[in-house]
Amino acid sequence: MKLTFFALAAALCLAFVADPADALKAPPETLQIGIKKRVPVEECTKMSRNGATLSMHYTGTIFDTGKKFDSSVDRGVPFEFKLGIGQVIKGWDQGLQKMCVGEKRRLVIPPDLAYGESGAGESIPPGATLVFEVELLDVKESADPVGKHPSRQQKKAGGIGAGGFDKEKAREILTSPLFLGSTALMIGALSIAYFAASSEDKKAKAKNDEVKEKEKDGVEGEAAGKEDKGKEEKGKEGEAKKKGKRPKKDE
Repeated sequence: MKLTFFALAAALCLAFVADPADALKAPPETLQIGIKKRVPVEECTKMSRNGATLSMHYTGTIFDTGKKFDSSVDRGVPFEFKLGIGQVIKGWDQGLQKMCVGEKRRLVIPPDLAYGESGAGESIPPGATLVFEVELLDVKESADPVGKHPSRQQKKAGGIGAGGFDKEKAREILTSPLFLGSTALMIGALSIAYFAASSEDKKAKAKNDEVKEKEKDGVEGEAAGKEDKGKEEKGKEGEAKKKGKRPKKDE
């Protein structure tokens, strides 16, 4: 009786202490993060964050079957990527935040945070829930804005780096209110500048035409004045000829 009681108590304790991600029987609908190895706060000298380059070992399996589809441990080469910029699946960008070097986690990632209904190659079927055993080896700042890309072998295997260019993320950016608003403001500013420049050009042209018209009127007026003066002088000469001077009488 006592042995049965202690066995039951031990089982209950294990159920509460065990990693909740290990106890899952049905595929979860949300990201599950289990800590397999915790690093004490005083020993956590480097922590993952968005924009940092992480060096990790991982092993990926299918939740339903337990079949392994990719492993950097098997290759003996850590996987390096930049966190939080869409180089990896969303489940990694979200599940590897604030992770200390040396820490190990178990991520159970639903399809919408992995490869969705498309899957990835022959290794990851459509709508698959994925399980990753991960270990953070190093965190470093990278001067390279793009960071290191997954190898061709990793992409072919349908591993964590197979996502490549995140079309959904690009679509979110292009359709975001901030992008649309800034684009509308830019178009509005360019339109105002264009109409203002056109208006100034029209004013300058009108002023130039006005100056030319005045110059033309001045030249024509001057020519008309000269012509009138010439006529006047000719009239005086003709009048003088008509009158003439009478000869003086002989004395």
